[in-house]
Amino acid sequence: MRNSILVILILFLTSCKTTNKDYSVYSFIDDGIQSEKYEMVTLVPEKYELKNMLGYSLTRGMLSPELEKKTWDMPLLYYNKKNRIFYIIHDRKNSKVYFMKYDFLSNKTDTIKNEDSIKVYNKIFEENYKKSSDLVDFKYPEAEKYYKVLNEEYHSEISEEKRNQLLNKYKNESDTFKEMIIENSSSRYNTTYAELQMPLEKIYFKFNSDLDKNVKLFGNEELYKKGYIYIYIYNNLNMFPHSRGLYLVRPKEKK
Repeated sequence: MRNSILVILILFLTSCKTTNKDYSVYSFIDDGIQSEKYEMVTLVPEKYELKNMLGYSLTRGMLSPELEKKTWDMPLLYYNKKNRIFYIIHDRKNSKVYFMKYDFLSNKTDTIKNEDSIKVYNKIFEENYKKSSDLVDFKYPEAEKYYKVLNEEYHSEISEEKRNQLLNKYKNESDTFKEMIIENSSSRYNTTYAELQMPLEKIYFKFNSDLDKNVKLFGNEELYKKGYIYIYIYNNLNMFPHSRGLYLVRPKEKK
């Protein structure tokens, strides 16, 4: 009798156990999102790097403390109340810089090619970005309440060839030392599974990044209530796909 009760209890507890959520069904952020109400627009693909308005990259430890602070304090995006944003991107492969503008009502991205226009924008960005003007700093720290990390998976990857080379090179060392060398020589990153609460529904996506929290949200409350928010993944790793970019969540266009 006692054994029967124990078996019933075990079966009951097993049936109540919740299964792990299947995060693998989430789309990578630059592959779009699964949503009835919203769509994802890629404004800066991962092959480009977003620079601040002085043309500096968001790289820590490469500049003097004063210049580094100025780099990180400088806005990455400007919004000009005419439903346009302005930003600078760098094509690292071809060493080219592009001044960009995006109109989110018409959903059109253009390159600012006119040299006089670029000089005007440079002057505005460099001299007036802290002053009152038509251009607005687009930082949106209040949006953190809408963004939630649901899960993170740690990855440590190394090719079999490189692994064997290291094992051969350190064959006389202890197993613990070999494991440490292999781990330090591996590509280490997180896959982050995220939820974003938009006004009409929650949307879900995933992305790979290094081990720091590298997401910034841009916009303002007025635009958010209309269904617009910008997401930037700003690390500089390029050893794996889906590692950075600027994306806009917006209402789906009516067909």
